[in-house]
Amino acid sequence: MDSKGNFPKREERVPYGRAIPNEIPNKNNKKSKKKLSPYKQKYNAQHNIKPIKRKKMPRRNMPAKNRRLLTLIIGILAVVLLLLVLFRQNGKEVFIGETSMGIVKDKSITPDALTETLIAQLRQEVGANIQINETIDVKPVHISKSREKDVCKMEYLIPSMRQKVTYLVEAAAITVDGKEVVIVENQEEANAVFETLQSEYIPEDTSRNVVAGFKENVQVVLKYVDPSVIVAKENAVQTLKSGTKVQKTYTVQPGDALYKIAALFEMTQDELKSMNADTIPSNGNLQVGWVLNVMAEEPMVSVKTEETVVLTEVQERQTVYQQDATKNKGYQKVTEAGKDSQKEITKKITRVNNEIISEEIVSEKTTVEPIDEIIVQGTK
Repeated sequence: MDSKGNFPKREERVPYGRAIPNEIPNKNNKKSKKKLSPYKQKYNAQHNIKPIKRKKMPRRNMPAKNRRLLTLIIGILAVVLLLLVLFRQNGKEVFIGETSMGIVKDKSITPDALTETLIAQLRQEVGANIQINETIDVKPVHISKSREKDVCKMEYLIPSMRQKVTYLVEAAAITVDGKEVVIVENQEEANAVFETLQSEYIPEDTSRNVVAGFKENVQVVLKYVDPSVIVAKENAVQTLKSGTKVQKTYTVQPGDALYKIAALFEMTQDELKSMNADTIPSNGNLQVGWVLNVMAEEPMVSVKTEETVVLTEVQERQTVYQQDATKNKGYQKVTEAGKDSQKEITKKITRVNNEIISEEIVSEKTTVEPIDEIIVQGTK
């Protein structure tokens, strides 16, 4: 209470034991100070309460250079964030060569995955292994509003790519002595071509042991080719049967005439005369045994067969004469009939286009031993 017995105003009351500052800072203006009321000053003096002096914290000012650098960094980060939002790569564009096929939102797709999918579908459609000619590529892109029309689903993209790509198919190339001659669909088709060519030279009698092959080195090489070069089995057989004209010799046989020989080798008589000007006279008469030059067509492949045959060879018995002095001359009697010997001979016969070119004895075995025939003759 003051000297007049009045209580201090609420804002002038001070909790017990706390000093009343002489000046109260104005909240609106931190620099301005408000003086205490006389009552508060008297109260502090009576109780020896000193006003609290608040320490003024030193202000740490950041250097201007650092402030500019911080501002620049914040600005750069803001620009980068904005660019990431506006131009982020949220799709992938698919290319066949240089041609864009569309954009997909599936960011996990790869060129290898697309290629494998296309190959699998085309293989099922064609029925053979295939190889795509074009290069398939995938590039990350940002799908802007102007490119939203290019966005498509995989269900549309794959069929569109199948229509765009070109491809090679795996086929069987038949080579003769290292030279590629004809291409068929696959290995099975090539085997069928070989069987057709060889069947003409294999006997219908299955008991005969005949192995067929080719005189030339005929191979099958699997390779990727354009589908347009593949031919049917019948065409391949005809190609391998055909050949080129080569010069051969022919020995004149009884009954031969100039026109017959020319027709046999599909030549004209003038061609035959020209090739044998030193042999054939102007009148065209031929003599048996003359050797003439002719042009014969030799097929691209010749069928070589090897047949193993077992032959029985009979060798006549030997006759032995025995003299008997007790018998008159002119007497003759067979005392031992004897027996012919028999051999089992195994031969390998080699033919080219049914013409025998060699015979080789593989083994010989005597099945019946010979017994001499004995004849007794009288000498008395």
